[in-house]
Amino acid sequence: MFYLICFGVNQAWFLWNGLYFTALNPVFFVNKLDITGQLILNTGFPQQLLQHATLRWVLDGLYMCLPVLLCFAAVNRKKWVALVAICTAICAMLYGYCFSIMGVISIEVFIVWMLFPLVLAGNGLAGFYYRLHAIRYLFVLFFFSTAIWKIRAGGLFNQEQLAAILLQQHLPVLVSAPQHWWSKCVLWLIQHSTVSYGLYVLATAIEASFVSAFFTKKYDKLLGVLFVVFLVFDYFLMEINYFPWLPFLGCLYFSRFSLPVSQ
Repeated sequence: MFYLICFGVNQAWFLWNGLYFTALNPVFFVNKLDITGQLILNTGFPQQLLQHATLRWVLDGLYMCLPVLLCFAAVNRKKWVALVAICTAICAMLYGYCFSIMGVISIEVFIVWMLFPLVLAGNGLAGFYYRLHAIRYLFVLFFFSTAIWKIRAGGLFNQEQLAAILLQQHLPVLVSAPQHWWSKCVLWLIQHSTVSYGLYVLATAIEASFVSAFFTKKYDKLLGVLFVVFLVFDYFLMEINYFPWLPFLGCLYFSRFSLPVSQ
């Protein structure tokens, strides 16, 4: 139910903002250097999606309804739950990739909906336990790798890094609404690069702290709190919405439970 509630809240936000294919009504897509994405493009499905409104309705419907069917199958311990889980994950992958090349939402936002259905791909407790921890390790790897990227790219060693990012990303708003309180906050951080750099270092430290999850589950609750704090400030400062990743908190929360010996 946690998964379904998170998905419902996320989709309500997407629907409210018109972020679905039927409302988007795309007319072109942008090809990206992605091997998996190239395989999808080679099927011709994205091209058909542009040309046929009915197909967009069907894809929107499947994307929104399959998680409900999956939760129904999981709660009622249906034998076909694994098939529904795999179909839900594939649909989310197809939907996420096509939306990322036709809209403004990055495919990374959809990762949780591609992976989380697989946790429910079975009725056995042991299988659920191992799949949950597999997704947990993937999430930790994703988040920890962002700290490695900041180090490898050299951003962590540049005091002007966050100030430059803020200026580049929010320049239109700073010009059009300079008197808005949010614009003033961003401009202050741009002008005080030492403070903004401190926030950049803090964000990197939070991301790097997730390496502990590879060795122990003792700090998972704290990591969950740090993750929420990171999401809030990332949205406030960068206007990057990674709140769809909140279902990953379930992996950190349930990791404290052990598999019964009888299993």
